[in-house]
Amino acid sequence: MSTAPQLQPAPERARLLFVDDEQRVLNSMRIMFRRQFDLFLASHGAEALDIVKDKNIDVIVADHRMPKMTGVEVLSKVRALSPRTVRILLTGYADLDAVEGSINDSEVFRFLTKPCAPKQLRETIELAAKLARETPPPDPTPELSPADTLEIIMEADTYTEVGPASDAAKVSVRGTDHAPAPHVRAPAQAQTPHVRAPAQAQPQQQPQPHAQPQPKTVADAGSRPKAAMAFGIVVFSSDNDVIDTVQKAVRGRLPVYSAGNIVHVVKILTEHRPGVLVTDVSEDKATIQSMTARLKEHLPELVTIAVSQHRDVLDMVWLINHGQIFRFLRKPLSPGRCAISLQAALQHHRMLLKNPELVKRHEVDATPETAGVVDGVLAKLKNIKRLWV
Repeated sequence: MSTAPQLQPAPERARLLFVDDEQRVLNSMRIMFRRQFDLFLASHGAEALDIVKDKNIDVIVADHRMPKMTGVEVLSKVRALSPRTVRILLTGYADLDAVEGSINDSEVFRFLTKPCAPKQLRETIELAAKLARETPPPDPTPELSPADTLEIIMEADTYTEVGPASDAAKVSVRGTDHAPAPHVRAPAQAQTPHVRAPAQAQPQQQPQPHAQPQPKTVADAGSRPKAAMAFGIVVFSSDNDVIDTVQKAVRGRLPVYSAGNIVHVVKILTEHRPGVLVTDVSEDKATIQSMTARLKEHLPELVTIAVSQHRDVLDMVWLINHGQIFRFLRKPLSPGRCAISLQAALQHHRMLLKNPELVKRHEVDATPETAGVVDGVLAKLKNIKRLWV
């Protein structure tokens, strides 16, 4: 006796929330998206947060200029309440505070300005919904005070990894007194990774005031020797104040590599695999923007902090949508604020390494093909992901 085939339930539609204090905007969004998504509308921030708590929202699109609670504040709270919810800021007032806040506080996926072309808006929301459904939620970055960060930032793990050179010296995160390698800025008491030892000598470890944790082991795919590595930071800037401030922020317990051009950046990424890039976008803007976008395409696990003495709305929006920068800091930098941002960036990099599927959430808008040194140099990055793993 045959049985009737069981009908499969229709796939659940993604849940989309729009927050805007203008009813005409909400009406337009209802007409545009009600057939494709389970649509929720809110006219103010508190209402939006109640919906997020109850409805397991996949994507939230918020206007910035709203009474009582701005869009940046709403999205920042959503980041803590529901990390899986992909956040988009859509506003007709692309003011500097909104753009900066969307990077540093809300960690938005995209920043869109009104009037936004329907095709761009639909494609952005569809991609955001896809990522929300297909990737796991990221861990929210904890809020840290400067004092907390200065104590926590240097508790980074030391990993044992396959080293490219047989004579690479082992270095702990607390440091030894080796001479610095090329492009490394290190204080007198700080360690520097990958320093080559003399031909017949073993590197001498300095006595340490505290016991050090044993390094975690990473499987060796071949028979090459292993070397210890701590997460590092590469600074792409000709401003010595930026380099010195980063050095002060990490207090000598992580390597800080200084790069003067894109070739140096790629060399450091290839040889030392630092997880965080601090780049000065006030210098040679077009080249820096192109490099930032290309790096995110090649190395989505690399976490970028942009610094500049100027704030330009269009440039910052471009860096969000095409480079997915993690933080934006204004010069002159303060060691405390820098330390907070570096700690969050290091945590974020480690999370991406442990959960590779999360890199999809940092997919960037396509950028025009750029001929010249940027693409030529960055083409060498294709094997770095393998070295990181």
